[in-house]
Amino acid sequence: MMRTYIPIGLVLASTLGVFGNSYATAQTARESITVATWPTNDWSFWPDNDDQAPKRTVSGASRDSCSNHQTTALVPTSQYGLTSKSYPEVLVATTANTPRQALFTVQSEDSYYYETYLELPETPGIVSISLPEDAPALAANELYQWSLIMMCNDQLRPDSPSMHGWIQLQSEDPAITADVSMEQAVAYRNNYLWYDMIAMLADLKRQRPNDQSVHEAWQSILAGANLTSVANTPVLE
Repeated sequence: MMRTYIPIGLVLASTLGVFGNSYATAQTARESITVATWPTNDWSFWPDNDDQAPKRTVSGASRDSCSNHQTTALVPTSQYGLTSKSYPEVLVATTANTPRQALFTVQSEDSYYYETYLELPETPGIVSISLPEDAPALAANELYQWSLIMMCNDQLRPDSPSMHGWIQLQSEDPAITADVSMEQAVAYRNNYLWYDMIAMLADLKRQRPNDQSVHEAWQSILAGANLTSVANTPVLE
């Protein structure tokens, strides 16, 4: 099947808006933020930093113009989150009618820009989108916007449905390892590393489907981020 594309710059300008103004808003908010103390053993709490990201990206889900279902990004209510990884993961919940093709982009205010076309699985569920190691690594303390733009009928259009989030890399803590464990998920949680924590819990859900502690943590953290609509969505390989 032949795909028809219109210029990426035109699509992004229409879909994402003017990045510079949005970035400035997020940057100012980030510099003034204070994080509350994490309650002991509480997965329901997450700092609700509503001023951390631009108001125009207030929703974590986008109503598809070519579908009657929603595609949802697993991000905090502020749409802003931290990571300790130069090549982080983003989690997205798809539905049966989600378009199979999408454009994934990551960009900063300055020179960083990466894009790749994705083939989303036909099976509905929670999908992990990783920044590949052939992409430029994220720089510490820089603010980036990631976007997932759906391709209706294999085409990108100015009105293509999309979702966005903000991500910032912090220097990796030497106590944080690559182990897939609840202890590691707790370490990510305690360091406010949303993207690492949610990806770890998704791995644990897939590997330990009957583990009650994993189930409760997953349900609680998603409820706290107003993501209960996807809390029972299966995590795909």
